[in-house]
Amino acid sequence: MDIVFSTVNVVASHPKTGASVPIVHGSHWPADDPVVLAYPNFFSSDGRFGLSSSRPLDADGYPLGHVEQATAAPGEKRTRARAQ
Repeated sequence: MDIVFSTVNVVASHPKTGASVPIVHGSHWPADDPVVLAYPNFFSSDGRFGLSSSRPLDADGYPLGHVEQATAAPGEKRTRARAQ
């Protein structure tokens, strides 16, 4: 099942029943839900929406000071495409 995350706090009308549906920022929804399909601008596949952390995060959602590993760890194999 594909999941999307709410980017807003809003109450929307259900497209089929007209009932009020609260949409809470960061909540996750099935991507094929009728509310998601009716209001796609309220949702994103980016999991950083609603992400909680006890430490500050950078713009990419990583903890501040996070350094991406550039080399393979012991026993890890990395592949790369050869230049043509």
